[in-house]
Amino acid sequence: MEWTKLNKKEVIYYCKSFEVDFSCSPFSLQLEELVLMFHYYGIEQFTVKDIQDFYQKMQIPKPKSQGLITPTPGKIRQSIGQMQNVKSIDENTFEIVPAKKGHFLPFDTSIYSDEIEKGYQAGIARSRIEGYYEKYCNILNL
Repeated sequence: MEWTKLNKKEVIYYCKSFEVDFSCSPFSLQLEELVLMFHYYGIEQFTVKDIQDFYQKMQIPKPKSQGLITPTPGKIRQSIGQMQNVKSIDENTFEIVPAKKGHFLPFDTSIYSDEIEKGYQAGIARSRIEGYYEKYCNILNL
């Protein structure tokens, strides 16, 4: 995956924001949001390893328990297999395809972009984006 396509500051803000509460969503919904995010930034193909790298780099905590989410290849494949807007190229590679509706959310990147824009407009995102980015930029190395 082309990590350079991601706006690292916005991705960190979105995944770490209290307003979004990404880490408390079910894993399958988190993957749906990641697909929307990838599509927003023009990333149309990704692998199981890309998803694992994302979780490792972002250090997404497990809800209501200690530790970080470390998704297994099987769990990733199972969740992605339920999405209508992702097709499997091979066992470990996936492609985002046009679809009117994903498994949990409409296939609409405005879910992601609206949250980022709302944060910028309210003035809360700029400082948080900068703060989160400084904290996680060495971890991400995207």
